[in-house]
Amino acid sequence: MQGSRRSPYAVLAVLTLVSLLTMYVEAMVIPSLPKIEQALSATNLQAAWIVSAYLVVGAAVAPIFGKLGDVYGKRKLYLASFSAYTLSIFLAGFAPNVEYLIAIRAMQGLGFSLFPLSLAIVTDIFPKERVAVAQGVISAMVAIGMTVGMIAGAYIEEYFGWRMMFHIGFALAAIMLILAYIIIYDAAPPHKEKIDYLSTVILSSGTALILIYLTETPYSGWFSPSQIAVLVSGAALFLGYIAYASKAENPLISLGLLKRRNVLVANLAGFLSGVAMFTLFLGVIYFSEELPPYGLGLSVIDAALTLFPATLAMIFIAPLAGSATSSLGPKPVLAYGSLVSMLGFWLMINFRSSPLQLVLDSFITGVGIVSIMIPIVNMIAVSVPSENVAVGLGFNTMVRFLGSSIGPVLAATYMTDYKYYVVYGLSFRSLTEVFSEAGTAAFNYIFLTGLVFSFLTFLVALFAKNYRSKSISAGLAV
Repeated sequence: MQGSRRSPYAVLAVLTLVSLLTMYVEAMVIPSLPKIEQALSATNLQAAWIVSAYLVVGAAVAPIFGKLGDVYGKRKLYLASFSAYTLSIFLAGFAPNVEYLIAIRAMQGLGFSLFPLSLAIVTDIFPKERVAVAQGVISAMVAIGMTVGMIAGAYIEEYFGWRMMFHIGFALAAIMLILAYIIIYDAAPPHKEKIDYLSTVILSSGTALILIYLTETPYSGWFSPSQIAVLVSGAALFLGYIAYASKAENPLISLGLLKRRNVLVANLAGFLSGVAMFTLFLGVIYFSEELPPYGLGLSVIDAALTLFPATLAMIFIAPLAGSATSSLGPKPVLAYGSLVSMLGFWLMINFRSSPLQLVLDSFITGVGIVSIMIPIVNMIAVSVPSENVAVGLGFNTMVRFLGSSIGPVLAATYMTDYKYYVVYGLSFRSLTEVFSEAGTAAFNYIFLTGLVFSFLTFLVALFAKNYRSKSISAGLAV
């Protein structure tokens, strides 16, 4: 069947549901980590790797999968990535030990590229004036899927066990894989060119080492010799890529593209807002579950529900932000999102004494975050040549998740460094219950970090070159 006979909105529906599914699967693991750790006799560090293995591999392969999509066809790479992801979900449900589960979670990282490939596909199949709205719908699934996953994961783990989470995820993924095969089509011909695999290895290895450093920091320390060695090696590979790409004929992604004004702005804003986004999610969840007087003392499910109104709102805000990006341009939308996000984090610092206040704070912050995400991906999509859209979005996704990986590390550091001892019970002879809790200062610093990174995103937004949908074809978006 020819692509011209298929509705682009049917394709958008499939891409949106797959994006929702992948974020759901990744988020559902988080509330179940203690039970998985206990069931598989894992250490705290191994439990952390159950989550991080996906991100380390995913962020490392996103640019190369984007490049392969540009060269061999985005649909082909999308289906290959989704097939590997579906198989890995199936295998994860039968994990006999933690090492096996970590390895399978690393395999799931191959599905990380589904998000940038989705954005590249809608860039091809929709008219220019509708691309931002379509990208907005897909981008909103990141936050929505995370919240739905945490809520559903908590329920499923409590009543059916953690393995059932993967079994259900596999069933849903298998159905969506069939629909993707039937409905998704390529609207742009692949751009055949030779792939520089050496530049791919250099960039991917540098990304993986940086993420390994961030994953192990809460357990090994920021400045231990082994950690410093990993960080320096990762930084050296990044610098090596810059040196190599400046001379290579056809590197994975050329420095010329990365230096384009709006591409540079989008990648910087993506990194900064990635820190802010995960500061929002983790800060709200940690504070909700922390026992009084320093937290609200909610259950895992109720804590996730505090984010639910914000993520539901994103379903409506994301298309509006996409429409505004098309009509007003990305610069005012990016600046607006940054300012709203700043307001939300400021409210979290000062007004969070009840679940209702926290819900309203996270709602406002979520509106800001999703309003940042839309113009970022649109600037990449319209600022690079059509034959480089997928690799450009893959690189941006890598950068955003590098920022996202910093958020959890900072939150864990604050909660470790700013503890208070709270007496919950007394007897005539001794203190019966004394707990060390993350105190008010820890959560203030978590939300202050989100505010600072939102402010930095606002400053970066001021350097964006604005454009409207009518000016895209004239090449004014670079």
